[in-house]
Amino acid sequence: MTPNDSHPDLDSGLHPDDLELLDRLARIAAVVDPVPDDVVELGRAAFELHRADSILMTLVADAGAPVRDNGSVTASHILVFTLAEVSIELEVTRRGEFASVIGVVMAGDRPCADECPISLETAASSTPHTLDEGRFAFERVPVGLARLVLERGGEPPMRTLWFDVR
Repeated sequence: MTPNDSHPDLDSGLHPDDLELLDRLARIAAVVDPVPDDVVELGRAAFELHRADSILMTLVADAGAPVRDNGSVTASHILVFTLAEVSIELEVTRRGEFASVIGVVMAGDRPCADECPISLETAASSTPHTLDEGRFAFERVPVGLARLVLERGGEPPMRTLWFDVR
């Protein structure tokens, strides 16, 4: 990192020691006083209502167990979302603190049009990508909650449920 690079945590004005302390306190709080499951579910529901003008896709397959987990720091799992004739199939591969999300958008039995933009949203950012023969790839995705947003030329955007990048 050079002095001209921007880092979101450093932009907040906090000293690196303070950031480390806050991180340690958050880990302790997660063990001593974890967030109840019902509160997490209510929070997710609130996120889903954040953009009521979009169409929510349904999760139809979640290979919750890793596809590949040979004891290393790399593990993968597969998710499939659908709405009417459109489906998004994706593989999430975790490598340490980050993951890659690769997938394909299908309209019926054909890949979605190349001009369709797709974005990956996290709590902190939105990363756009344009489909290439229906395929997409997002690298260095932080571990945590994410969702995909598919724009379809003049129609309401399609959003997946929030899924766990793990």
